[in-house]
Amino acid sequence: MGNQMLTLAITSSTDVVGVALGSEGQVLGSQSVTTDRRHAEELMPMVVEVLAKAGAEMGDLGLMAVDVGPGRFTGLRVGLTTVRALALALNLEVVSATSLELLAWVAPSGSVAVVIDARRGEVFQQQFLDGAAIGDAIVGDPASLGAQIQPGTVAVGDGADRFVEYYPNTIRGMSPSPEALIAIVEGREPLPGPAVLPLYMREPDVQINIKTRHNTKKQSS
Repeated sequence: MGNQMLTLAITSSTDVVGVALGSEGQVLGSQSVTTDRRHAEELMPMVVEVLAKAGAEMGDLGLMAVDVGPGRFTGLRVGLTTVRALALALNLEVVSATSLELLAWVAPSGSVAVVIDARRGEVFQQQFLDGAAIGDAIVGDPASLGAQIQPGTVAVGDGADRFVEYYPNTIRGMSPSPEALIAIVEGREPLPGPAVLPLYMREPDVQINIKTRHNTKKQSS
């Protein structure tokens, strides 16, 4: 691939797993697949295929990029673990963006509410104006968070798709994309893999379930 600085980008925090290869903000190849629970099985074969189609190899990479959530805990961990492992093996640094930023990047200009399904009847939500964040990301009940959105605001994300009754002005079917990740991380400061942390915003579901079972056992004894 000559002297190009190649970036491999991975998104996996929703039910859409994506891989893209880029250079200087331009996408050279990408692939995405929708999967419910097969993030780990789908990801590495996609990495290999995207590199092969672009005529590149792992050793050609100069940077890794990853979506750090919020989103599905399992998918998020799969993506981040994969990126960290590749970065360590190839001695590369990592740049990151949130899933909320990635959705705002591909949304129309103007006032946008990015809404991602958080499961358990909740959503992650953050508002943007012309791609710039307005306030912090929040998590909560879609009825109350949807009511906070100003009239005329467009909603995007699988949370808005699921709870469309609370987000009537929704552009449906949008998800964080690896192509957007290639563009949005251009110029961001790279970090060592272990320093790139997930944006959870809530305890993992498995931890909640363990606590619930533990408390149940205590009460029944």
